[in-house]
Amino acid sequence: MRRNKKIASLIISAALVTSAGALNSMAGATGVTAIDFSEARSGVGPMADAAATIQGATTQAASLESDQQAQQSLSYDEAINSQFIKGTYTAATGAVIIGPESVINTENLDAAQNAALDQYFQNSVIVGNSIGNGFALYTKKHGDDPVLKNFQSLTANGFYIEGAFEDISSTSRHPFYQGQQRYVWDSIKLMGAKHVLLSFGTTEVQFPTVLTDYQKLINQIKSVNPDVDITVISATYIYPGKYYGTMTSANVKSFNQSMEQICTANGWNFINVADRLKDANGDLDPVYSSDEYIHQNDQAYDIWTAALKELGLKKLGMA
Repeated sequence: MRRNKKIASLIISAALVTSAGALNSMAGATGVTAIDFSEARSGVGPMADAAATIQGATTQAASLESDQQAQQSLSYDEAINSQFIKGTYTAATGAVIIGPESVINTENLDAAQNAALDQYFQNSVIVGNSIGNGFALYTKKHGDDPVLKNFQSLTANGFYIEGAFEDISSTSRHPFYQGQQRYVWDSIKLMGAKHVLLSFGTTEVQFPTVLTDYQKLINQIKSVNPDVDITVISATYIYPGKYYGTMTSANVKSFNQSMEQICTANGWNFINVADRLKDANGDLDPVYSSDEYIHQNDQAYDIWTAALKELGLKKLGMA
């Protein structure tokens, strides 16, 4: 029953893309119930107190065996502190968090940086729904880019987190690989991917179990592919006035804050593109919209790409 309700809700959400009149009539509705994701934000990552975070790193540094290692850790702490306000940092778990503001200029990278990024992102795959599929299509148009040239895709319109566990059938929405629908964790193994980027959440934010579902999916991918590096792309906001029930930009923001905490704790990378694409009211800036709903244009994916390059350079120690 829950599965049928979820599918129905996602189908309705997709249908609303072409029903501007219905959406506009809902835009002024009151009494929308918010979904509380606060339980997942347990004092880890950028939502926690900055001093506590730095103190924790300093305590860990004090336990290192050599003065040289301790000095390196102090430098590491200083680097965290200097970028904390931007929301970009490397967690003790190894997770790299790319925040809402760019702290690395990726417009004029030199040959060595581009070559390193090319090497780093080899065997990458984007997993997601129609928003992720938009990025997959964008990569095909930029085959000369040192990052984008390395991407394969496991995306499908209407694909959603919990649906990744459904039986494969003629009506399921599992992405195709090598000519047939497969579970994404099996496709990842077949393609030998090293870097898995996941793009979900905007539509699924309607369901209170989305955080649990997302962790379940990532853990399943890791159980079949233990060596892959996981990166979660934040859910992105909704076009102004085009909310549907609890699928609101405010709830997307709450989800992203919680998901960032979870990624930080588990050693999964997180990229906040949502806040790089927002307008003054916290919705998807119309300049980045392709359909006046939730989908994005190439200008938006330019920003995704810049954030990916920041991630790569941080991982490589080149920024």
